[in-house]
Amino acid sequence: MQLSARSEEHLGTVVEVKLPASSSSLFPACFAEFSRIEKAFSRFLPDSELSRLNSRLGVWQDATEELLLLVQKAEEFRAKTRGNFDITLKSRLEELGYGPKPAPSAKPSPLLGFFQPPFKLDTKKRRILLNKQIEFGGFGKGYAIDRVASILDKEKVKHYYINAGGDIFAKSADGEPGWQILLEHPDDPQKAIGKISLDCMAIAASAPNRRRWGNAHHLLNAKTGMPADGMKACFVLARTAIEADAYATALFSAGFSAAIELAASLPIDALLVSKDGKMYQTFGFKAEFFA
Repeated sequence: MQLSARSEEHLGTVVEVKLPASSSSLFPACFAEFSRIEKAFSRFLPDSELSRLNSRLGVWQDATEELLLLVQKAEEFRAKTRGNFDITLKSRLEELGYGPKPAPSAKPSPLLGFFQPPFKLDTKKRRILLNKQIEFGGFGKGYAIDRVASILDKEKVKHYYINAGGDIFAKSADGEPGWQILLEHPDDPQKAIGKISLDCMAIAASAPNRRRWGNAHHLLNAKTGMPADGMKACFVLARTAIEADAYATALFSAGFSAAIELAASLPIDALLVSKDGKMYQTFGFKAEFFA
């Protein structure tokens, strides 16, 4: 099959889409969807819906149905991962140096803690009350990939590949082999530790080597608010990219031993690499490892 590939920068990373040459007219729609999601939900854009909501804590605000859906999904992931997935770490990330410093007007409510939850939802009136700032970095790329995949599915595209900074969803047409995905070496991004075949599945990786500054990185332990230090990397296979993205974030946050136990309770397969290089893989993670 003759393929066409195109890349653009969105969501703070390089996004690559591969389509059959006969479907190349769909590239603009794919990248327009990535752009739309970034403009709506990026915490780095001051005019995004998310930034607007984060700037006014402690009051009910109108919210789009899509944003409410994302917050609901985040709550599901938090519950399923025993608190290891958390969208309320934005201020802590900024305190550690990842992004701008928290705005003075965005201080958490003084009653937060035992007295108030970090946010409340009113889906009937389509509104949200934030007591603490939120961000979607833990699963935003996965959500965007799934949205683009749905566009391609509606257009009856049977063979495609979507890669947003290492979070990937790929689908193979009948008679075509699965897409071969390299597993990046956690110590050297120019190398791979193995490869895996992907078809109608998503894979996401969490590792600190791409976003590190000083002694800190962007993957926080949700329980302590400190950079997680129990693993070098984890790779997660799931049916959707948002699940792969969120669960990879949660497993890395949990640490190697806890992640082994947690992975067994989730609808995924995974490869975990401890900080001393020990590897653990679930039964369904069928990778070919390089010597």
